[in-house]
Amino acid sequence: MKNRKRIMTMAALVMALGLTACGGSDDKGASSGGSSSGGGYSFTSGSTKIEMGKDASKVVEALGDADEYFESESCAFEGLDKVYTYPGFKLNTYPEGDKDYVLSVVFMDDTVSTDKGISIGSTKDAVTEAYGDASEESASKLVYESGDTELTIGLNGDSVSSVEISAVVEE
Repeated sequence: MKNRKRIMTMAALVMALGLTACGGSDDKGASSGGSSSGGGYSFTSGSTKIEMGKDASKVVEALGDADEYFESESCAFEGLDKVYTYPGFKLNTYPEGDKDYVLSVVFMDDTVSTDKGISIGSTKDAVTEAYGDASEESASKLVYESGDTELTIGLNGDSVSSVEISAVVEE
């Protein structure tokens, strides 16, 4: 549990800092989603289902060219962490062996939502009506767990300020 929380905290910190603390970068060049069936929460952009912890190459190919791309040495894994920015969300991946896997999807604005209609700007009441009681709750966030995934809802008062669907991974 301690290792899991450390990984999730590290992943959130890495995303918040834009991965700049870990190394250099190579910059290159309306969706809906979030379900809790099968292996946990997922996200759907257009017709592309993004499952946390799954092979990222198929997802990236299906989504097409990202608006922005960033990579840097991973702080938690051997290899490169990669961030692909698409309209309304960022797709974060982590390396394992010779493959990249989906670490998380982070909502960037209110043009994307979970399968239950939760987006940035939704109310806390709407979140609890859609997802029930959180497994972890504070004044600033609600965390829901399903399988090896977490849905983290950031709060600013009674309003959703951030949404992240992430894989729970071990180092």
